Amino acid sequence: MKINAKKVVITGASSGIGLELLNLLLEAGAIVVAASRSIEQSQLSHPNLSKINCDVSIQEDIERLFTFAQQELGTIDLFIANAGFAYYEKLGAPDWNHIKDIFATNTTGLFYAAQKMKIIKGAAPYNFVATASAMSFLSLPGYALYSSTKAAIRGFADAYRFELNQGQYFQVVYPVATKTNFFKIAGNNPPVPWPTQNAAEVAAAIIKGIERNSSNIFPSLLFRLTNALDRFVPLISYFYVRSENKKFQAWLQRNNPVKA
Repeated sequence: MKINAKKVVITGASSGIGLELLNLLLEAGAIVVAASRSIEQSQLSHPNLSKINCDVSIQEDIERLFTFAQQELGTIDLFIANAGFAYYEKLGAPDWNHIKDIFATNTTGLFYAAQKMKIIKGAAPYNFVATASAMSFLSLPGYALYSSTKAAIRGFADAYRFELNQGQYFQVVYPVATKTNFFKIAGNNPPVPWPTQNAAEVAAAIIKGIERNSSNIFPSLLFRLTNALDRFVPLISYFYVRSENKKFQAWLQRNNPVKA
């Protein structure tokens, strides 16, 4: 898909990867509806930009986003489901709302939007981009819920692609840890998993993947290579997760010190 003049909706657009993507889309000549929970209060401005506050964990907000986008754009050629968040934690007592909240934002809202796009477009071509995570393949200590939401996106995509028509693409992005406020929000100063990338690098890789209609987009070549190699030498992931677990245990010790 060529970005120029395409009608685009992007969620999670006010910061991090979403904001970098928004800027690249506008530079490329796209006409964009940008959504986040508070984007209408931002200073973002461009002749080809419309903004709407939207909480993707709420069905009514997603319906309102699609209605607004169709009014502003006429049609939607590309939907980028980028909104999401993480908890960095040791799971304790069962908390239904805690589980529901992260799944509603990271997976349920995304699945719902994907199905909305298919109904709206029918057999017409379109692209749907979902921001998942390298943790879709490799779950890490401290991220049990987050990793499971992102693994669900991967599983959904692998099956849902068979239901799409020719010219319809469901593309999944698998970033490694990205240098944004993402991890600060996830918990009490959690350690950032290695390796890292900056948001601009991830956004540039996503744009390139969209233009190539790539089913899977890996912004980190290192992760793509090690993930492929891990099929034959699984000790790579074994020692990596052990290393991250040491960081997790140290974090637990700092935040929940054992009383003498």
